[in-house]
Amino acid sequence: MSDVAFNGKILNVNLTKNEVEEEIISEEVYRSLLGGYGLGARLLFDRIPAGADPLGPDNVLGFMPGLLTGTPLFGQRFSVVCKSPKNGGWGDANCGGDFGPMLKFTGYDAVLVYGKSEKPVYIYIEEGETPEIRDASEYWGGLAIEVEDQLKEDLGKKISVALIGPAGENMSIMAGICNERGRLAARSGVGAVMGSKNLKAVVAKPTKKIMSQTPEVIKTVRSSLDGFNQATKQFFTTFGTTGITANSAISGDAPVLNWGGVGVIDLVNEFSMENLNGPAMNESKEKKYACWHCPVACGAESIDGSDRGEFAFPLHTHRPEYETMGAFGVMNGVNDTDAMWAVNHWCNEYGLDTISTGAAISFAIECYTNGVLTKEDTDGLDLVWGNASAVLSAIHKIGRREGDLGELLADGTTVAAEKIGDDAKEYLTAIDGEEPPMHDPKLDLGFAVSYSLDPTPARHTIWSPGSSSKFPNMPKPPEDKKQFAGRGPIHKAAHEQAHIMNSAGMCYFIYTMSPTDRIPEWINLVTGWDTTHEELEEVGERIANLRMAFAVKHGNNPAARAVPGRILGSPPQSEGPHAGFEIDLETMKREWYEEAGWDQTTSAPSRSKLESLGLSDVAEALGV
Repeated sequence: MSDVAFNGKILNVNLTKNEVEEEIISEEVYRSLLGGYGLGARLLFDRIPAGADPLGPDNVLGFMPGLLTGTPLFGQRFSVVCKSPKNGGWGDANCGGDFGPMLKFTGYDAVLVYGKSEKPVYIYIEEGETPEIRDASEYWGGLAIEVEDQLKEDLGKKISVALIGPAGENMSIMAGICNERGRLAARSGVGAVMGSKNLKAVVAKPTKKIMSQTPEVIKTVRSSLDGFNQATKQFFTTFGTTGITANSAISGDAPVLNWGGVGVIDLVNEFSMENLNGPAMNESKEKKYACWHCPVACGAESIDGSDRGEFAFPLHTHRPEYETMGAFGVMNGVNDTDAMWAVNHWCNEYGLDTISTGAAISFAIECYTNGVLTKEDTDGLDLVWGNASAVLSAIHKIGRREGDLGELLADGTTVAAEKIGDDAKEYLTAIDGEEPPMHDPKLDLGFAVSYSLDPTPARHTIWSPGSSSKFPNMPKPPEDKKQFAGRGPIHKAAHEQAHIMNSAGMCYFIYTMSPTDRIPEWINLVTGWDTTHEELEEVGERIANLRMAFAVKHGNNPAARAVPGRILGSPPQSEGPHAGFEIDLETMKREWYEEAGWDQTTSAPSRSKLESLGLSDVAEALGV
């Protein structure tokens, strides 16, 4: 295997023409964009025409492992990129598991999929062989985990599979792309784009081994591990993200009952969350689980839960993550441990984004309890807070787009609210078509601008990890956590740091626990470069501007997005940790855009900014 972290080539697959073609990518491009969605943003800006239908053949779907993915230096993840069917702007989703490394081990740094097949197909990539487009008719309609298992039975245990379930096939824009029996690239509607192309799966069969595994690299891995935050690492190794759920419901971090409730008021008595903490969930844990070569191992797999009645789940079900627990537990008032395992299993089988699906059901419950929806609309389900049975039944309907309720909710809350009418609008919490994650910006102001202004709206994996960077010249936020002014520099820098993280293929938790000041050293070790903190900061800024330029090219304007009042505290809550507090979003938006060099009205990056980043052609394309 090569001593460098990249192969220098990608695979272009045209499903309309039934053609595959290798493309060489220069080292200069990797150095300027790293990999992951950094490389993806550049390629898709050039290759998707303005006005392209996100669910049409002109959209391009990219599977993009990060620069460090497949190396010992903490690279596990891949991004999926496309034009998002949620809002017609930039779309990306991030995922762990083993698919990213395995794809790189076949010899390709990315796969870009164009056009649309006439029939269901899968892409088969074996290292050293010509990639193939194969018939997938026998797998179409199958659940994601079952089909992954079947493909391994048919093609060999050493393959890795990225695939869609029925939700993606039915082009639900809440659909994600699954690998490793339940790891999902979940956001931006990427599964619907894959389904629109009649593409069931991408199969990678590598023969190559770990990239850049030299003695010097292994020595650096060991010394870097000594610099991890050991207490945080131990917590997540033991409980995973699940461990923070109950406390987040009370602290004001997790939104409650469709963002309309208050944890210390609504959950303490009627909907106590005592069954949604780490120890309770671990009672059904068989063993811990790690993404490819991850030293944290924050995942876990279950014992056989087939005896749990209506909330049965199979052996080796993935333990639900915090976002899933928040979306289905705290948001819906469900306090049932078995139900959390079951809803996670079925969302993974259907290939559904748990954040959006839990939020969609929460939205429907509030509509139902206020008379906006009736039992006729819900196919007879009694959609009230805390009804775990109804929540699970709703997942089955959404996953297969069945019945009135499944059809109503399959494309998320924004589409559902349009179908229902004005009476539903006050219960809508989506931002530009995307349901927000389980972190309330009233507790951490950085989420407010991230949810509203990042090209992928309502995304929790950008602001928070980026703000934890240990790069030496990171700006500091105001000491007063409630102060709105003076945050432009940290907001800009944190997002650009997250672009480095995601494009390098690093995990959110690795990033927040590790000595991130050593990232230039890690990259140089596996590339032979002499990059610096300052150069990488420019890379992060370049990626930020490409993602924003893509949105603007396709008519999506983050500056014009409306953020629902419930998210901002408008009107303020009367009780709980956020009582009396309302976010001044406009001040923070203005300062971030000023700092970034983006137009306050159109979101377009300025010509001078783009030229300073070597993106003159992008300025020409945008006409700025």
